Amino acid sequence: MTTIISLLLASPIQEEELKDTLSYSFVESSAKQSLPLERLASPVSVVYLDELEERMIDSPKKLSAIVPNLHIPDYGSAMTSTIYLRGFGSRMENPVLGLYVDDVPVLNKNAYDIDMLDIRRADLFRGPQGTLYGRNSMCGVLSLSTISPSSYHGVRTGVEFGSGGLAVARTSVFTSRPDGLSSGLSIGLRHSDGFYRNSYDGQMCDPSESLSLRLRLEKRLRPDLYFENILSAGALSQGGWPYRLYDPQTSSLLETSYNDKCAYKRLTVTDAVKLRLDSDRFSLNSISAFQLLFDRMDMDQDFTDRSMFTLAQIQREGALTQELVLRPKEEWKSEVWDWQSGFFTFWKYNRMSAPVNFKQDGINDLILGNANASIPEDVSGGLDAPLAIRESNFMIGSEFGISTFGAALYHESYFTLDRWLLTAGLRLDYEGNMMNYCSDAAVHYRFLPTMADWKRFETLYEGKVSDHYFELLPKFSALYNIGDARVFAVVSKGYRSGGFNTQIFSDILQNMMMNGMMADLGVYLDDPGTAVTADDTAYRPEKSWNFELGAGTDLSRGDHRFSGSASVFYILCRDQQITLFPPGKSTGRMMANVGRSRSIGAEASALYEYKGLSFSASYGYTDARFLSYDDGNHDYSGNRIPYSPAHTLNARTGYSFTFDSSAVRSLSLNADCSAVGNIWWDEANTLKEPVVFQIGADMVLDFRLLDFRVRFDNLLDEDFNVFYFKSVGNSFFQRGKPFRLTAGISIEI
Repeated sequence: MTTIISLLLASPIQEEELKDTLSYSFVESSAKQSLPLERLASPVSVVYLDELEERMIDSPKKLSAIVPNLHIPDYGSAMTSTIYLRGFGSRMENPVLGLYVDDVPVLNKNAYDIDMLDIRRADLFRGPQGTLYGRNSMCGVLSLSTISPSSYHGVRTGVEFGSGGLAVARTSVFTSRPDGLSSGLSIGLRHSDGFYRNSYDGQMCDPSESLSLRLRLEKRLRPDLYFENILSAGALSQGGWPYRLYDPQTSSLLETSYNDKCAYKRLTVTDAVKLRLDSDRFSLNSISAFQLLFDRMDMDQDFTDRSMFTLAQIQREGALTQELVLRPKEEWKSEVWDWQSGFFTFWKYNRMSAPVNFKQDGINDLILGNANASIPEDVSGGLDAPLAIRESNFMIGSEFGISTFGAALYHESYFTLDRWLLTAGLRLDYEGNMMNYCSDAAVHYRFLPTMADWKRFETLYEGKVSDHYFELLPKFSALYNIGDARVFAVVSKGYRSGGFNTQIFSDILQNMMMNGMMADLGVYLDDPGTAVTADDTAYRPEKSWNFELGAGTDLSRGDHRFSGSASVFYILCRDQQITLFPPGKSTGRMMANVGRSRSIGAEASALYEYKGLSFSASYGYTDARFLSYDDGNHDYSGNRIPYSPAHTLNARTGYSFTFDSSAVRSLSLNADCSAVGNIWWDEANTLKEPVVFQIGADMVLDFRLLDFRVRFDNLLDEDFNVFYFKSVGNSFFQRGKPFRLTAGISIEI
């Protein structure tokens, strides 16, 4: 086992080391990272290919806890790529962590849960990265780099089998032609029977099938111009949402049981063209990309065996991005000053359809129940349910056209003064949003005391909303070198974008229908000041300031190597975006800027290696609380922010035995422990998930032509919850995945 994690600041790697292992194959650094990682005044966690494969980390969700204060709970489906970092995050809409794959930003959170096929390294920059990355990097950026065919030639293939009916097959071919064209083709297939059963029909909730493909071409077109084209595509079909109803009378969880379809399908395509033009004095990087995302979510929204209501959400999104990064060539940098400047622009359009199908129980409980309960006795004619609807089910249609566009200019300067490295940066972001919406429904109703026949009632709600804003994102940092150690301080600003609420429109139309039918009868129910309207559809960006102090060291003495780091931070957040549910038995949810909060925390990491022995550990602590949050019914000021854990811990140790044999080269044995908690599930802090420890282990037997790998996850089969929410007045939890065993064979030729 080679390096496990470069914790905080990666040590420089010598050129001879680069040739020893694919994990360190030489690839041009990120277009935006002009400084070596060891000179960044910012905490960085780096996970290389060897550990990704040893631990069978095949999606960003499995980086949870390995990176301090990072929590990506595995629940729902691939669509629910919820990320919490340093105390902040949200269950819907824009993330607090930006995702880049080969320098291309992933613009839709629905595409974050990807198959990490042939990922050479994963760099997670913690803390606001607004100056270089802009929108949705409020708490950090995860940058994934794939294997470059210009630096690795050969064939990589493998298969895996494991618990839950897991079957994986992957093949990659990397070649170079005499004319200088290098190409890499990677294909991955994945199947799983799932881990959760629906007791209603006896079927598994979460089976999945996926296909991943990447074609990467590279060539130096002329001495001063380098070209890359990276085409990626992925197809996914799965079930999901194995939520269990909480029974307050027995304080127990019932089995998952729902009667309507729950499924998620997704198709993604990304094509990026990267050009690097080198003049005598400057280097200009251009990254142009288009992205397509087509997905469909079918959901039994009450998650019970009653016929309440279902949702079928279909998205058809296209996006274009363009980035230019200019920096001086090495020979034209002064001894004191280095810099880079950039321009970024994007546009995306999402055509979304989200019809809600109300069934008999939903009509009776959510529409007629609320309406009839509000009818005065002197009007009801003595009937408990004077208002009736003829349909046993009807559709509330919702169509949206959402355009988002933006542009940014940014610059960072780096000043080297003896042992000091000072960084000053500034970014100006502009973003505009526009949404066209149309919701409609039609039913036949009858007021039994006075109407002899059914009357058709139609409801239409349509219009347009728009929003735009500027964000100024500064950064100041200082790093001081003391021999093998360094200390740093940084002040930076980040934000995540605003947007529009689409999931609340079914509630708006329900209220309009109910109030409209009663007004048609001369009965007026709602106080207009309390009803949800289109005024609630837009929400503003969430902004944060991060103040951080840290230190790190890299020591090498003979066969001993030690890297360590620690930092403390204070984050002040305003216009916090919080997911709200309208009162009562509502069907929708919405994002609103109703909070101001702060997060105080610390992170520490260490790595020790001696010959075949290695040990690494990372720990994160966060105390994230609302400074002010009053939803009109309750004041949650001073309470902990829900869903984000207070503690994350990961420790790993292993030994690699080498053999003087022509058949067997080495045997690596590793064990690890991770812990996450406490997690508060609600703003009132009445529900809490305690710290959960999970033990894992893996083995790699390296033969001359192939590797045999075995991985154990949740070795002690711990029982714990990964998610909580309320729907239609009921509480639900999802359990974490049980013990899992995965075995595989990989071949490199």
